Amino acid sequence: MAYYYFLMAQLPAIIPSAKPSVNYQEYKELASRYLSRHDIKILDKLTLEPPRTGERTGSDVVDEWFERERSLRLNLAKLRGQKISRNVHITTGETEALALQVSVSQAARNAVSLENPLEAERQLLKLRLQWLEELRGNHFFDSEAVFIYGLTLLLRERGDRFTVEAGQDAYESIYTQILGEEA
Repeated sequence: MAYYYFLMAQLPAIIPSAKPSVNYQEYKELASRYLSRHDIKILDKLTLEPPRTGERTGSDVVDEWFERERSLRLNLAKLRGQKISRNVHITTGETEALALQVSVSQAARNAVSLENPLEAERQLLKLRLQWLEELRGNHFFDSEAVFIYGLTLLLRERGDRFTVEAGQDAYESIYTQILGEEA
């Protein structure tokens, strides 16, 4: 426990309006020096794209994060598929996951209803960061706090990649591909 306290005390604060002063790779290298082998295995599983199956990681916080994120992604896939009249394959287990998180379903509907994709992504980022704050609870200097910090950093890095310029470049690239296919 003392090692986790020391680790969390030396990690820089992640301030919403500023670029994080440490990137995920630097954080992971530093954290790996202080974590137990068990916690390093969990750290290695941290991702913003949870497995489609509900396998347990060994961390209550990471498991709950994965459950919420999986439900959000399934809801988004289903709603986006409906929007363009495409059928999205969702298994029976995934259908149950969709039904469990009513607030997640509503958040997905709100995001899909937005016309501006950048605004939708910003809204989803805000929701995900709120989830992590909820999951933090009284975890400030334990392994769960370390995992929350890592997930927060991953979210911030992802959010920082969404800009108007990057969106315009992606749009032009896709549009050029479509025109090339029609020629």
